[in-house]
Amino acid sequence: MERNVIELKLFSHGRKMTKFGRPAPKIEGLVAASRLSPLIACSLDTIDRGLMFAFVERWHKETSSFHLPVGEVTITLDDVASLLHLSIIGVFHSFALLHIDDVVYMLVELLEVSTAKARAKMIQCHGSYVQLSWL
Repeated sequence: MERNVIELKLFSHGRKMTKFGRPAPKIEGLVAASRLSPLIACSLDTIDRGLMFAFVERWHKETSSFHLPVGEVTITLDDVASLLHLSIIGVFHSFALLHIDDVVYMLVELLEVSTAKARAKMIQCHGSYVQLSWL
């Protein structure tokens, strides 16, 4: 029986992110308020690649679980919370709808882009939004 093997590539943008330096204190406050700060420390540099490949080989997307020699294993939300130190209790985060002028102000202040460029991007996204790739 011939097995179709796909090459697994691991990408980490952690090194690129360190080039930006420390984020603005206002942005750090937003990340801390969302309780996602522990994710900043996650990086593929700290992962055992052999272990990662072993789990990938045993993943079955049809059942969203791993098929291991000891049986079928499913990762639960509680497992993710324990591993990544994220809170899963209560409301994750509720964002208030922002007025377009407030969003323009935030983009200009926090990302140091021009007012015209910020407005153009929001018009392109049809509202008080910008695409993540633009950031």
